[in-house]
Amino acid sequence: MNQQGLSFRLNSTITTVAIIIIASVVYFNYHFSNKILIGKIEEGAVNQSNLVISKISRITIGTEEIARNVSHEAPYFQKNAILEPFLRQALQNNPILENIHVELFDSQQKSKIVYAANPLGAQDFFHNKLISEDFFRNMNVFADSQNPGFWTDPYFDKIDSAHLLVSYVMPLYSPPSKKLEGIVSCEISLRKMRQMLSDIRIGEKGYAFIINKSGKYLTHPDMKWVLRKNLFEKPSVIFHKNINLVESEIKKGLKGSGFGVSQYLNNQKAWFYYAPLSNSNWMVIIVYPEKELFKEIGVIFWKISWISALGILILFLVNMFIFKQMLEPLVRVTYAIQRFTSPHGKEDQTKNEIKMLAESLEDWQSKYGILMTEQTRTASEKLKFEKDLKTAREIQFNIIPSGKPNFAEDQEIDLFAIINPAETVGGDLYDYFFIDKTNLLIAMGDVSGKGIPASLFMAIASTLIKTNAKILSAKEIVSQVNSELSSRNSNQYFVTLFLGVLNIQTGILDYCNAAHNFPYILCEDGSFMALSESHGLPLGIYKDKPYKSSTVELKYADSLIMYTDGVINSRDLKDQHYGTERLEENLKNLNNLTSEETVSRLLQSIKLFEGGSRQSDDITIMALKYLKQLKSQV
Repeated sequence: MNQQGLSFRLNSTITTVAIIIIASVVYFNYHFSNKILIGKIEEGAVNQSNLVISKISRITIGTEEIARNVSHEAPYFQKNAILEPFLRQALQNNPILENIHVELFDSQQKSKIVYAANPLGAQDFFHNKLISEDFFRNMNVFADSQNPGFWTDPYFDKIDSAHLLVSYVMPLYSPPSKKLEGIVSCEISLRKMRQMLSDIRIGEKGYAFIINKSGKYLTHPDMKWVLRKNLFEKPSVIFHKNINLVESEIKKGLKGSGFGVSQYLNNQKAWFYYAPLSNSNWMVIIVYPEKELFKEIGVIFWKISWISALGILILFLVNMFIFKQMLEPLVRVTYAIQRFTSPHGKEDQTKNEIKMLAESLEDWQSKYGILMTEQTRTASEKLKFEKDLKTAREIQFNIIPSGKPNFAEDQEIDLFAIINPAETVGGDLYDYFFIDKTNLLIAMGDVSGKGIPASLFMAIASTLIKTNAKILSAKEIVSQVNSELSSRNSNQYFVTLFLGVLNIQTGILDYCNAAHNFPYILCEDGSFMALSESHGLPLGIYKDKPYKSSTVELKYADSLIMYTDGVINSRDLKDQHYGTERLEENLKNLNNLTSEETVSRLLQSIKLFEGGSRQSDDITIMALKYLKQLKSQV
């Protein structure tokens, strides 16, 4: 009897049964999981589509906001004979617009005079029959509406006949009497809208376009389709489902999705999604090739197949080893019987089983060596990563100044700050330095997120503050930093920031708060007040958003206490927040202390409150005590 033959036959039988069972499990698992995976993939595609819709909505909503602002301000500027300069400035500050103009009516509600930011590109909307009829038909509705404007149908630029435009038009009322005085229109370019949609990546070959509710193409990757084709024409260029149902849903402003064939993609199977744009009668259509949409399912299926094949191979090898051990006594008995019953020299010849076993052991030894090599390499990479993190922490703390500055020549200032990252590196920042001999800049910020990305953004923000600190105006410094952060912020990080410029001779603090936690001024008698003015949004979101500032006068022994939200968001073992009320209660007992003592007491209070729970966010605290005795305060 051949030991290898018997082991191989038994192992082949068991492996075949295992293959049938595993294949059945994989098939049924794939069959029942397919619907779930399709739902998840479509959900991801919808989320990507919503990002496209969000970008377009920013343009339409921004255009409507500009039209409302112009409608509100136009009577004042027209009265003072500076309406056209105002419109030109508004157009310059809003590059999404092609033109802004105002038409004023006479007593018969006919166009009397037209003011335009770009007179060469002005359109006479009042004499556009379609717009004027729609405008006066809805005039009473406009008077009581919170959103009184409407979007026009597309029209061609009177200068560039190939340039397709669309306008948002709204009425202009006389402020005291609510009498209709004219119209305001803001034009946007559908050519630029099309280019913006073309720049958005939707998979490899997916695309997006805009239609109005009647189905006309306002934008499309193929310019020949714009205003020349209708989405609802038959046969449909996309939809497989009932075209009448799709048309009804789009006209009602409903969202929907389905599968079809894209004529633009050479009749490839595709998934489509449609959704309305806010405050307009437009719809965005997203088309995604089906083979890209379900690529993930195919990858998962092949991974399962490869893992199953590997498992079967391992099962086969293990069984061979086991069967050899189990069948060895039987083989010895068989050989003995064979020698007893068979003539000498007639025994069946077999392979060297010991050599085969030795080769198998060498193969496993080789695999074990590869495994150990991989483990050693992984441990080395982990050690390198930890070393890099430690270096990043050291770099971050080199950017942030020392917690206790050496103001040897400025005894009027007692300042101390501390930062405790939740991870190895964090996104909190603070800074202080003298702009000149009289003015001290202080700043505290909190970057969205944690870890290395937040620390890199923090380093950029800190550098920009130093770069723009030549200006002795808190709001101007903040505006410059916001503009530069917003210009190169593709990942949409943002930072809340409190920045102040303190005149150490007068005690006047000029400060700007960009959505940061309100600081406190703690007086010598134990009373305190919050600097609760907010002067704008976080930095890094809107490039041209203006910021304001406020001033406050520090008196002798007043302390300015700043912190990040890691302080009030600290949690105890019961998952309760430290909170603003607890912070204010502790502030009452911190008067007549040095800045370092104040920060240490606050930090100790937080640690006692946490009671050993894990720190969830970066904690940063700064205290500045003003010690100059002014004559007016004596």
